[in-house]
Amino acid sequence: MRRHEGLRLRAAKLAAAANDLKRRSGVAAPFSLAFLTDAKRAPHPLLVARVLPKGAAVILRDYDMPHRAGLAARLKSVCGARGVKLIIGADIELAEKIGADGVHIPRWFSPERPLPQSLIITASAHDASELRRAKAQNAGLALLSPAFPTGSHGGVGALGPDAFRRLAAASPIPVLALGGVDETNAKELAGPNIAGLAAIGAFVS
Repeated sequence: MRRHEGLRLRAAKLAAAANDLKRRSGVAAPFSLAFLTDAKRAPHPLLVARVLPKGAAVILRDYDMPHRAGLAARLKSVCGARGVKLIIGADIELAEKIGADGVHIPRWFSPERPLPQSLIITASAHDASELRRAKAQNAGLALLSPAFPTGSHGGVGALGPDAFRRLAAASPIPVLALGGVDETNAKELAGPNIAGLAAIGAFVS
């Protein structure tokens, strides 16, 4: 019970920070807060999904996980009951099979067929060219990273607040801040076209 309440408090703080970024920018987006699954850093994704506020999203990564389809189905059940969106990374067929809300396009993924317009499409981006690529792939939201230093982007220099804000302002689609972002530093990124934040470790730290 104590662990569950701790997760709920973390999610509430992150949601408040995400909503503040969206409010300051005034940009419209499918959601302003996303939890990205990561079996190593956040090994209990269902627990996190159960405390996310309505309107948030879970993006299923863990691309090589055995029985990934089973986890996707369980997440769909939890997310559906809570009004949380479920976005499936790099697998259109799985997204359609379980009735997910959308598909996430990592930088290495090239869809073999057009993405259904009925789905929310998000994409990862790290620079201006990848933001343009996301737009060309009909993504409605980009996860721009790494905003701050983070263990999940080993060897990749962080953008930092100034470069992040410049890229976001020039982006053809709204962005979520990803990479080392939490409720303590999100306000440093506030600016045009920044719709909120996405995180992994911040949910379970």
